Amino acid sequence: MASLTHADPLAGDSCVLWSEAVRVAIQSGELRVDAGVDLLPESRRRGWGTWLAAARQPADEIVPGARFAPNGYTVTALQAAVAAIHLTAATTPSGHLTEALHAAVRVGDDTDTVAAIAGALLGAAYGAVAIPTAWRAAVHGWPGLDGEDLVRLGRAAL
Repeated sequence: MASLTHADPLAGDSCVLWSEAVRVAIQSGELRVDAGVDLLPESRRRGWGTWLAAARQPADEIVPGARFAPNGYTVTALQAAVAAIHLTAATTPSGHLTEALHAAVRVGDDTDTVAAIAGALLGAAYGAVAIPTAWRAAVHGWPGLDGEDLVRLGRAAL
């Protein structure tokens, strides 16, 4: 589906990696963006392995993942999200989700994309209960759906 709007095969790879990571997170609670590398064309596996490993490596930066800005490119957007997830740590799932999403936004540039990638994966791993109550209350959908409605629809989809 990524090819409809993004001709670069790496955009499709990003979708495969993210989708497989979400599946793994839902089933096991593990945060493994590299879980789908073996699903990619063999010619691009090594590159993705290197890019994802680089994102998990600590760097001398105030905001985890800041080195991946600008991040409007599919590789750097995924790297920034991975860095925000893997280079933040808290004692609770809710604390980790909050800290990682704050980091994803503070990376700058294409913040909505980076935070959406990170947030979906963290939500898949930890569930809606990890999302702070005030954030859940602010979520709304169309037409007239609130956060609880969206949680119900998500559970129905599963």
